[in-house]
Amino acid sequence: MSNLTAGFERVCITPPAGVPLAGFAARLDVSRGVHDDLFARALVLDDSVNPVCVLSVDVLALPAAFVQQVRTRIAARTGMNPSAMLVACTHTHAAPVTIRTFFNPEETVDAAYMEWLANAMEQAAAAAFERRAPARAGVGTGRVTGLGVNRRTPDGKPVDEEIGILKVEDADGRPRAVLVNYACHPTVLGPDNLLATGDFPATTIQHLEGALGPGSFALYLNGTQGNIGPGHSSEGSAIGIIAPGRTFERAAELGGKLASAVLEALPAVVTAAGLPLGAHSLSVDLPLKAYPPPGVAWERLEEAGRRLSALKPGSEEHNKAKTALLYASIENYYASETAGMNGCLPVELQGVRAGGAAFIGLPAEVFVETGLRIKRGVPHRVFLAGLANGYIGYLPDRASYTAGGYEVVSAKVNEQAEDRLVEGVLELERRLFSKS
Repeated sequence: MSNLTAGFERVCITPPAGVPLAGFAARLDVSRGVHDDLFARALVLDDSVNPVCVLSVDVLALPAAFVQQVRTRIAARTGMNPSAMLVACTHTHAAPVTIRTFFNPEETVDAAYMEWLANAMEQAAAAAFERRAPARAGVGTGRVTGLGVNRRTPDGKPVDEEIGILKVEDADGRPRAVLVNYACHPTVLGPDNLLATGDFPATTIQHLEGALGPGSFALYLNGTQGNIGPGHSSEGSAIGIIAPGRTFERAAELGGKLASAVLEALPAVVTAAGLPLGAHSLSVDLPLKAYPPPGVAWERLEEAGRRLSALKPGSEEHNKAKTALLYASIENYYASETAGMNGCLPVELQGVRAGGAAFIGLPAEVFVETGLRIKRGVPHRVFLAGLANGYIGYLPDRASYTAGGYEVVSAKVNEQAEDRLVEGVLELERRLFSKS
């Protein structure tokens, strides 16, 4: 079996002060500076037959068309197959606006920043490819408690405590790089934060790279985090209610907790110089919700605005009316966006195989119940990377549609989408391992 090589690189993507930050409709001002730098991080593994690349980007989300353009540019530089590149966003809510969607319909995406970002992603991947060196790699797991909380249930459960770990060693067996996959919204910092930050995953990476030593590398892939966060209400955040504890100190605490769990599990991750690699991609059609005609949705939005303006700010009725206005704005946005789509939304599911495990990219904020369902239903070890290769918004599990709430209203797919997604992932997993 061919010997493995690996390379990695990071390129800074921190914006200047004064740019809008994405993630909270209730954020009232532009960025004031930087707490910690943002990065595009690339890891390339090559078994001399099937080179693969994982790109982790410290932004909220990226459009599928943009991802495909970057993949094409990387392919031109390296000769790698675009379908062998998994491009995932950490989903920090304190990075520049990189996508226009339901929570920022009035904001614009800065074309100059997007070109700079594309160049940074291309450069990170190309440099990682060029710097490949003999390596050993392996996949394992860890567990962490007291971090992610299910923000839609009274007891905060279920959550996915599993950490997916890919460890890369140099030819002498020294750990040089680690990929971490864990499901949780990086929203310790709220809409009142005006500093660019990677949130708690940034601290996790800092701890890991510090522990592994000079020249080391770490990257973070988020999981099925659609309804998992560090303990704050999604609806409260959306309308600007600032809960206590949303501090950089708390982000550092949680990031350190995750890093400690990874470091504890790392010695047990067995590596090999002959790790077989592979990648595959397929398209799945997801069913859309039925929306009113755009004109009707606009009338409902205007009426919600009139009701809000008639109420006294700060009252419970006013907060409820703010939520109703938010929901009406989401409906209005999707009514226009989905007009003419014939009720169908095609999405890409993509997987990267590493030995007996696979990392599968999903272009959505998938609920943790669906992620756990997938993990129980596959014969091989599978780790799920949300917000990957595009972004369609939330994808709740079927049972959550009855309860409603922010995430369900914000999903443009209907309750049948979960089953379609699961079927697609199972088929993708079968194809990944049938190619062995």
